[in-house]
Amino acid sequence: MIVEVDSRLVGTFLGYAPGAVHRLDDGSEWEQVGNVKEYVYRERPACRILQDQDRLFLDVEGTSGIAEVRQFHGKRWSGAGAY
Repeated sequence: MIVEVDSRLVGTFLGYAPGAVHRLDDGSEWEQVGNVKEYVYRERPACRILQDQDRLFLDVEGTSGIAEVRQFHGKRWSGAGAY
């Protein structure tokens, strides 16, 4: 596997869960598409985005596995008063 991104997750990481969106220090967001579930509590853990052929995986420090992800480009709620 090739390391595409070497960074840290922003805020608290509560583990892998299908559909979860994880934000990295560089501002990129990654949505978990794999069916991996693992509860882990970490504050700003180091992480890597790995590429294996045409698939991308999130590898977070302190976890026992990796989860398949894709770059997230969806709309996010912007807080009170957003329209």
